[in-house]
Amino acid sequence: MGHPLLVRAVLGSAGLAACIGFLSGIAKAADGVVANARVPSSMTTGTMGAIAPNVFGTLTVPMRAARYVDDWERARRDDSTDPRMRELIAPAMGMTPQQQIFYIQAAVYRRIHWMSDATEYGQHDYWASAAETLENGAGDMEDRAILKMQALHTLGFSTRDLYLTMGRDAVGGPVTVLMVRLGNEYYILDDNPGAPYTTEHRPEFKPQFTFGFGGSWIHGYPVLARAQSAISRVIPVRR
Repeated sequence: MGHPLLVRAVLGSAGLAACIGFLSGIAKAADGVVANARVPSSMTTGTMGAIAPNVFGTLTVPMRAARYVDDWERARRDDSTDPRMRELIAPAMGMTPQQQIFYIQAAVYRRIHWMSDATEYGQHDYWASAAETLENGAGDMEDRAILKMQALHTLGFSTRDLYLTMGRDAVGGPVTVLMVRLGNEYYILDDNPGAPYTTEHRPEFKPQFTFGFGGSWIHGYPVLARAQSAISRVIPVRR
C-alpha cells in the first residue's frame, strides 16, 4: 500500500478486524471500486496538483476507481458553454465566491427535481453529465451534485477545489455531496434545500470515497494514537 499510517476504514465496524479489512481492501477498494482495469490518469492522485481532502478527521489513501470510470468521465465533462448552464449561473456572476456557493446550492435544488436513475435512465446507477441533467430537468443526488460542481467551475472555481464525495450520514444513510474548498475551509453542498455548511458543522457525516479532477481517494481514520491512548489507560506510564 505504501501508506505509513495505520487507518481504520469508515465502512463499518471498528477494531482490529476493520483495520485488517481496510488494509487488505485498499487493493479492492470496497466492493470492487479498485480493479486492474484501464483507468484514466484523471482518476489517480498526483496529477494536476491534486489536493487530498483530509476532512472530517479522516486521512485519505489514493485509489484507482475503475468501477466508476465511465461515470466520472461524464461527471467531469466541461459543459460551461451550454446555454442552459450560462442561464443557471447568470445571477451569480457578480457575487463573491462564498455567495456563489450558496446561490448554486439553492438554484440547483429549485431547478432540478428529484428522479431515480431507474426511472430516468433505466439503470440502477448512472451519473449524468451536467448537460444531461439540465436537459432533463431532473436527477438524483449524484446528478445534482455533479451539476453544482460544473456550475461552480463555470463560475471560475478551480477544478482543484471541487470534489464529489460519497459517504454515510447518521441520519440520511448513504449520501453523495459536493465538497468545495474555499481558502482553508471545505463547504458541503448536500442534496437538501438547506444552506451549505463547513465540515465542522456536520460531524455525523462520514466520507468514504472522494473523486476529484486530479485524483480519487478512500477515507479512513487514524487509530494508532487511539490505541496508544487506550494502552496508557490500562498500563500506567512510569515517570
